[in-house]
Amino acid sequence: MIILSFFFFVVLNHWIHIKWYLFYHYYCRFYKNINKELKNMTSSNEKEQHDNDLPRPGSVMYGFHYQADDLKKKKLKRWQQLNKYIMIPLYRARILPLLGFGRIILLLKTTGWKTGKIRRTPVEYRKMDGTITIFSAMGEKSAWVKNLRANPEKVVVQKGFHKFKPRLEFITDVNKKKQIMISYVSEYGNSAKMLFGWNPEVDSPESIDFTPLTNLLSIIKLHKKI
Repeated sequence: MIILSFFFFVVLNHWIHIKWYLFYHYYCRFYKNINKELKNMTSSNEKEQHDNDLPRPGSVMYGFHYQADDLKKKKLKRWQQLNKYIMIPLYRARILPLLGFGRIILLLKTTGWKTGKIRRTPVEYRKMDGTITIFSAMGEKSAWVKNLRANPEKVVVQKGFHKFKPRLEFITDVNKKKQIMISYVSEYGNSAKMLFGWNPEVDSPESIDFTPLTNLLSIIKLHKKI
């Protein structure tokens, strides 16, 4: 019986890791296809770009802030479809947490700042200085950020299999935001590349001015209430 239980555990563990890898591969491929498609499209609204400017073309933040409105709508629609039909249902069903996605993605339950309706949003998070930290590529324009500000007491976080009501801390100090982003690019270079075009092989915190980037980003820390 012990041998059978051990065998079942090993098989289940391998199955979870394989499923996690396949889903993560699909998620990244979906994201890259969107940005590749949009990067190849030109727009008169795009800003003049210099080598040390962040965000860079092809990144999530660049698309949200500098591309033409029709391209922004196209990107947002694709992300909304991914969230509505895949991410949110699978997270709520606890399938994504089972596959290990609770280690990088949480589910925010907020109340609409206009409608008052319940909204759920998958958000990538990082543990920074021991605190869950989330980032909005759209900054204060993001609907879920507006929801957090309008109804902070109604926010519920699902992180993996666990839920809690957080105390929100909006990081507004420029120097604090810079320090957080320096830590971010140092620890999560690949994610930084997807989010705002950071190149881990070439860029360094000393060579980049993070001020324009931090002016666009919203950073929120989610403290567990005692």
